[in-house]
Amino acid sequence: MKNNISNTSSQDIFDEEGQDFNFNEYVARYFRYWYLFPIFVFLCLTAAFFYLQTTQPVYSTKTSILIKDENKGLSGAQGDILSELSSQFGGNKLVENELEIIKSQTLMEQVIKELNLDVAYTSKDGLRTVNLYKRSPVIVKAEVINPFGYQEPMVIHVEDSTHFRFNDEEKLFTFNQRFNNAWGAFIVTKGVDSEYKDVKLHFTEVKQLAEDMLTRLSVEQPNVKSTVLELIYEDSDVQRSKDVLNKLLDVYVQSSLSDKNSEASNTLKFIENRLGLITGELGDVEKDVESYKTNQGITDISAESQLFLENIKENDSKLNEVNTKISILESVDNYIQNAGEGAVAPATYMIDDPVLVSLLTKFNELELQRERYARTTSPNNPLLETINTQLAGTRQSIRENVQNLKRGMAVTKRNLEGINTRFSAGLRSIPKKEREFVGIKRQQSIKEELYLYLLQKREETALAYASTVTDSRLIDAPISSFKPIKPKKSLIWLGAGAAGMVIPILLINLLFMLNNTVQRREEIEKVTHSAILGEIGQMKALAATIPGEEAIIKMTSRSAVAEQFRALRTNLQYLGDGTCRVIMFTSSIGGEGKSFVSINLAASLAYSDKRVLLIGLDLRKPTLHERLGVTNRFGASNCLIGQGRPEEFIQSTGVHPKFDVLTSGPIPPNPSELLSNGRLPILLEELKTQYDYILIDSPPYGLVTDSALIAEHADATLYIVRFNYTILDHLKRIGELQHVRRFSNLAVIFNGVNYGAGYGYGYGYGGYGYGYYAEEGQANTGTLTTKIKKLVTRA
Repeated sequence: MKNNISNTSSQDIFDEEGQDFNFNEYVARYFRYWYLFPIFVFLCLTAAFFYLQTTQPVYSTKTSILIKDENKGLSGAQGDILSELSSQFGGNKLVENELEIIKSQTLMEQVIKELNLDVAYTSKDGLRTVNLYKRSPVIVKAEVINPFGYQEPMVIHVEDSTHFRFNDEEKLFTFNQRFNNAWGAFIVTKGVDSEYKDVKLHFTEVKQLAEDMLTRLSVEQPNVKSTVLELIYEDSDVQRSKDVLNKLLDVYVQSSLSDKNSEASNTLKFIENRLGLITGELGDVEKDVESYKTNQGITDISAESQLFLENIKENDSKLNEVNTKISILESVDNYIQNAGEGAVAPATYMIDDPVLVSLLTKFNELELQRERYARTTSPNNPLLETINTQLAGTRQSIRENVQNLKRGMAVTKRNLEGINTRFSAGLRSIPKKEREFVGIKRQQSIKEELYLYLLQKREETALAYASTVTDSRLIDAPISSFKPIKPKKSLIWLGAGAAGMVIPILLINLLFMLNNTVQRREEIEKVTHSAILGEIGQMKALAATIPGEEAIIKMTSRSAVAEQFRALRTNLQYLGDGTCRVIMFTSSIGGEGKSFVSINLAASLAYSDKRVLLIGLDLRKPTLHERLGVTNRFGASNCLIGQGRPEEFIQSTGVHPKFDVLTSGPIPPNPSELLSNGRLPILLEELKTQYDYILIDSPPYGLVTDSALIAEHADATLYIVRFNYTILDHLKRIGELQHVRRFSNLAVIFNGVNYGAGYGYGYGYGGYGYGYYAEEGQANTGTLTTKIKKLVTRA
């Protein structure tokens, strides 16, 4: 039964396009590159092994502290006099502020300096670098570090208990001596006994190291309702991480105590200054009393004088208190005006106005906060600017309050002075000596009361200064994790294995995306809507040497390619109505194998006892004579210009007695005009009488129009599409030709197919594939290098 292959209905094609996604076929595409998966899995697992061997494990160390915060209800013991006095200078803290202070650059730099962390000691232990913190056989005390020292590490080789060498130098040096070299000036002393003799020293700038350490420090508040802070520090050395956290807490506590003691210290200085002045004045008054009694001989005062004296004394006491308050207000005003310039803080104990006391307390607290943040933050920090704004507002409020109090005190002073004037008039009736004695005695009493008052306040302030305690308390000492937190070995191994599978998939998909050539039979059928007359497999023996090299197949062999040509020969009877004797071979571009297919199909027909003539009508770039090893001095071009009969130019190929060839002959200057001069159909009709099949090797249709001219006189056209070579866009041209019926009985031959694991699914001769047939002299093996070369060639 004969079928017309070229008349395949479009409905069948649409049915094929509408088929469901074939998962097996999709997966099979990846099996072409199966060898990439074990390669990349091995490489990724090897990389994971070296990563785990060379990376130092990192441990996590954790500690927690309690911050006293009055907003959260935590403060000192209630009723405790020491806590009460301590709260007068410093008070409680905000947890959020303390959290930022602990993470400040200033505190971390102080930790580095006190622990000498700017000099790191390491040594090699196999593939891994070992940190020698507190285990180094040498200790370097750097005096000056040059810029080169921060860029390159310095190596010290310990030779014995007293000598060592620098880097690759042969000269021996002795411990406990001062050295100068390109790294700087330093003293090398002997450390602890260690199994490591080659020590590498890394010098790091304190600021840079502090920034790096702060990235590994996290300070968190586990519960927002509590005032507990949790400090977590990550380091490759457990002991170093504990030392860093302990020293950081010590530095933080010392900084906090220093801030709290500053206000008490200023108050003590103010009281001491006032005591010095009052002591001198009191001594002068007592001497005046002694001198007056001695000179005037006064021993007693009358009852009337005593009454006036008590009234005047009481009034003078009030007047002195007013004067004292005015003096204090003036000192407050002076302190507010000169705050921040070394001014001594006034004593708030002698101010009885609660509003002013509250404002002064707030001003002192803001001033302490500003000084604290100024040491730990930049001048443009928004928090520092907020505190400066609050200081300016509080300063203005204090000055207004002081002015109001001073005006009130001035009125009170004038009233008391008026009362004194009336009492003084009464004293005029008292003898002059007694009146003078009363005035001197009154001054003595006033100075004594003020002196005792200042002594009392000095003792209270000194007690508060001595009893200052920190506002934080350690809850848990630093504790390190038993297992390293990173790298996580199980995760690394799992990730390496996954990467070994994912990378090949991505690489293969990338190759598929970048590869715009024909890879599958379905792509041809879908785009061209043409029948595939046959498939020609890749010649493995030649592909292993020079990919794409053409050859003449031994048609008597049992190879897969030879059997495919036999199948193609058989399929010719189904081409058109089965009587196609003049068959043209063409392709989209050169190199797709039309000459290879035409030669071997002609040989196969000759072996089936058919007389076959292969005509080379590629008049622009002929290659048939080179492949068949015949001369090209004369040929088809001579026939087309009427220079002789074809029998004069037809040559035997030597492949088979019934296989002849008519080469293209000399290259003409006008191939298209030569093919259209009318002699070609006459030539073909004459040759039909002598041969059963006439095969025409024509130029590529996608490059020149010669093939279109030849196709008018051919019974059928076989369009060659080469696996992994023909561009997908070229298939559209075949579809257009099929749609307009430009070529008679157009069919496609899929050439150079690589029947690897990824090609198609279930295709092949007889449904079993071509693995049933054996390539002569070629084992089905291939080296890894060959496979990689093939992969690069396909890409």
